[in-house]
Amino acid sequence: MTPQPRTRLSTVMHSPNRLAILGALRQVQQVNFAELQAALELSTSELSRQLGILEKEGLVEIAKFRERRHAVTRVRLSPSGRERFEEYLEELRKVVQSDLGR
Repeated sequence: MTPQPRTRLSTVMHSPNRLAILGALRQVQQVNFAELQAALELSTSELSRQLGILEKEGLVEIAKFRERRHAVTRVRLSPSGRERFEEYLEELRKVVQSDLGR
């Protein structure tokens, strides 16, 4: 018997906020923290917390530097994160398109 597709979904990616972050990052090469925060309407602390979880899992890369005397934080999907997210989306499609074995 083939395992139910839902058993292969990553719980790390399945959180609504983390899913939204990964979905937004999937569309760009990188983005400034402030732009991501505004687009997703998340507080600074919540976005930081969720990015910390994603970074720990190796899904995103965070770079901090100074630009014209201002601190800038840029976020991007890591190469393996991009691949893992695409695999997650494929498994999610299988879950939502599954029939009852008919």
